[in-house]
Formats: sequence, C-alpha cells, structure tokens
Amino acid sequence: MPRRARVDPVAIASVGVFGVAAVADLTALGVPSSTIARRVHAGHARRVLRGVVKEGPDDPTADQQAAAALLYAGPGAVLSGGEALRRHGLTDPTPSGRLLVLVDEKRQRTSSAFVVIERTERLPRPIDIGGLPFAPLDRAVIDTVRRLDRRDAVRAVLAEVVQKGRTTVARLRAELAAGSQRGSALPRQVRAELDAGVRSVAEAWARDLHQDSDLPPVLWNPRLYDATGTFIAKPDAYFADVGLAWEIDSIAHHLALADWDETLRRRARMQAFGLIVAHTRPRRTRREKADVVEELWGQYRLAASRPCPDLRIALAS
Repeated sequence: MPRRARVDPVAIASVGVFGVAAVADLTALGVPSSTIARRVHAGHARRVLRGVVKEGPDDPTADQQAAAALLYAGPGAVLSGGEALRRHGLTDPTPSGRLLVLVDEKRQRTSSAFVVIERTERLPRPIDIGGLPFAPLDRAVIDTVRRLDRRDAVRAVLAEVVQKGRTTVARLRAELAAGSQRGSALPRQVRAELDAGVRSVAEAWARDLHQDSDLPPVLWNPRLYDATGTFIAKPDAYFADVGLAWEIDSIAHHLALADWDETLRRRARMQAFGLIVAHTRPRRTRREKADVVEELWGQYRLAASRPCPDLRIALAS
C-alpha cells in the first residue's frame, strides 16, 4: 500500500502558496481528509475558509488571507477592491478585512466569511504583486468606489489616485463606463467634480459652497504662468476675471513644517505677480457658508479694484 502524505508544511508548500492550501489539492496529493480534520481539531492546522487550510494555529497573515481567498474562489480569480488599492500603494477606505475577489461570470461561487465574490464578464488581466494576482489599478479603484455609500469616501479614493499621478481622470472615466453600472451613480457624480478640476475632498466641499452661492465662475486647480511662460503657482481655485486665487488650507496638510513653508512660498509668489490670495479652512466651507461667501465677495471686490494680472492659464487635466 502506498504511503499516504502527511498534512504538514512540506505538503502544503507543494500545492499551496504562503503556507495555505486547498483541501482538494492536499487530498489529491494523498492526504486523507480525515487526517486534515484531525490536525485542525488538534490545533496543528487551521481552517482559513471552507476548503482551505493553513499549517499552524496562528492567525493567518494578510498574504495568507489573500492566498486563501484566491484558492477558495478557484482558478483564474483576481483580487480587487480595497486590498488591491493597498497593494498598489494607496489607501484602503474599507480596512475591514473583507477581500473582493473577481471570478469569471460562469463560475458558481458565493461569498463566504471575509471573501466577497463578484462574477464578471470583464475579468481583468491580473498584475502580480508580491506573488499574488491583483486587478490593475484603474479597475481596483472603480471596483472599490462602486461599493462605497458615502460621497466623501468616494471623493477621497478618486482624488488620491489622481492627485498622486497614478492615473488620469480620462482613464477612470473609461473604466467607469466599461464596467458594471451597479453602484456607479455616486462615483459618476464625483467624477464630474474631477472633470471640473477638483482634486481633494476639501476642494469638493468648497465647490459645493461655490455652486450654492452667487459668486462668479471659478477655475479649479489651474496652472498659472506669466507672459513669458514661467510657472507661478497652482491655486486650489482661481477667479480669472479679476486675478483672485482661493486656497483651501487643510490643517492636516499643514501639520508638517515643510508643507506650511511651501504654502507661504506659494502665497508670496502669487502676490508678487499681482494676485489677491484668499484663504479658507475646509470646515468653514461647510459650517460657516454665508460668512465664507461674504469674505470671498470682499476679496473679489478688492481684486476687481486693481488691474488684473496678465497670466496664461492651463486647466487641470
């Protein structure tokens, strides 16, 4: 009688990844399912998901959870959502431990424990990150925001990826149009803010205030140049008809001394070219709207009383 394989690290390593293996693969190797069950019961192994085990009783690592989710989902599965954003070096807005796994639309698999299964006819070609298959960045971003129900959470995800130069508004627009329309209403609304040039949650609050006011039209995040083409600054918002720059000064952004110094340098540079610069804390755009609008009108009238600087403007893209 052939000797049966043991369910130990060697066996798991031969058919699994990161110390995690599918029970079906272990039994195919010759490990009796009863042996696997006894080792789990004795605490020598641990069941991570239905049909997936790891050697040892300790909690699975992030890599082991991700590997277990893929083994549970089956061949061709791809990790997406917040965990994919984290692996791409961005912020996971829902660090709850639940993993989104994409599978082919024909695969009959349901969500279980910490794994959320989504069947899709657009299964993406994965990107290998640390030995595991993850969705490309644009797909991971849209898969994430379609599952968020707070506007500011959607704003934060989309603004971060664009602000850091990891993708473009055009690419996000294309991915949003090509993908599932379930849960896309809120991301589409926020995408319109990106189209307008908004690049942060605080700027989105300021845009809401501006749209609800009778203030003149404003440009968001334009790049300003002098007549010779020398770059001056990129204010958060700009009233181009009078030369008024509007800066939304986040306390979080200014906690670092270098950030505050850069803000002061940018302000001085704009003023040196004849611009009036107004500053507003983000929370005031939500709690003191009438006061902020009145202050901006005052700054606008001041700017209008002076010659408007002759500047070249490049809109945010």
